[in-house]
Amino acid sequence: MKTINKEIPIFFASDDNYVPLLATAIKSLLANASKQYQYKIYVLTTNMNQEKREKISAMATPNSTIEFIALAKELDKVKHLFRLRDYYSKETYYRFFIPDLFPKYKKVIYLDCDIVVKGDISELYNIDLKNNYVAAATEEVFILHPNWMNYPRGALGIEPEDYFNAGVMLLNTEKLLKDKIAEKFVALAEKYTFRIVQDEDYLNVLLKDHKMILPLDWNKTAFKNDAYDDKNLKIIHYKIIWRPWHYENVLYENLFWFYAKQTDFYLDLKDKLTAYDDAAKQKDKDLFEWFVTATKEDAESPNSYRLTHKKVMNEGGIVSKFSYLKKLKKVSKLIGIKGHRSVYGSRKK
Repeated sequence: MKTINKEIPIFFASDDNYVPLLATAIKSLLANASKQYQYKIYVLTTNMNQEKREKISAMATPNSTIEFIALAKELDKVKHLFRLRDYYSKETYYRFFIPDLFPKYKKVIYLDCDIVVKGDISELYNIDLKNNYVAAATEEVFILHPNWMNYPRGALGIEPEDYFNAGVMLLNTEKLLKDKIAEKFVALAEKYTFRIVQDEDYLNVLLKDHKMILPLDWNKTAFKNDAYDDKNLKIIHYKIIWRPWHYENVLYENLFWFYAKQTDFYLDLKDKLTAYDDAAKQKDKDLFEWFVTATKEDAESPNSYRLTHKKVMNEGGIVSKFSYLKKLKKVSKLIGIKGHRSVYGSRKK
């Protein structure tokens, strides 16, 4: 009999709308994961529907558990920090607080719901982070427009090839907790608002000096990139307009539907595809145009983070810093810094 060697903690964040995608992601992850590990899957949420939670919980395998962590009460009190636009939900910000809520882990995997895991997720977990906060792949969509390529350099002071996508991350939670990154996020969010990629921008500027850039295999956006050879493809990310539940003829859509069909939410996803009409697609086109314009504006703005970040982080003097430290202690209590609570429940088959 083979022995399970190690527990691998994996975190998702989801609301009711993303449950069908969450189910598809979990199905693919567990189908391709090495059986030599125990997978502890946590779903960070606010108030997810009970029936949906039960359907997700029932997907657990003999070497996995699925647990729901309700954060509505804890994080509702700091929700003013969560800047949102179009399809973003406040759950996307929960990744900042994983180290504080789960101090027992030295490192964890964080995954967005709109993915399919084609490879063995334990390979990602076993990457040596060394002294880095995070290991993640480059944000691939920047290659699609010159304004997008210029945005991280002009607005943030980060070269586009060094800007990572935060939808798939291996996090050094021990170092993140030690260096109080959640508190630094609170500090920055109180003083500066990113309007383009929001939570991803915060992560990139906070973690830029201690990051590991992974091969695109670990976070390939579902569009054709002639410079990429997908023979070692591990994770597909169906984001923005490359979403099989909204559009047909998306790259790697067959893999998405293969795993979606094995969940209780397959028909829901098919209904989403049918319901995504011309008006919805026009909104996507409008968003694309906004994105093109906004990235240029922010890259050239005299008030960009790149040009003002020293002032942003240092303004206020000693008195405000003491006041701010007091606020941080209050926030730490709100998010349960000694460990998570408000657990819905878990299931192990």
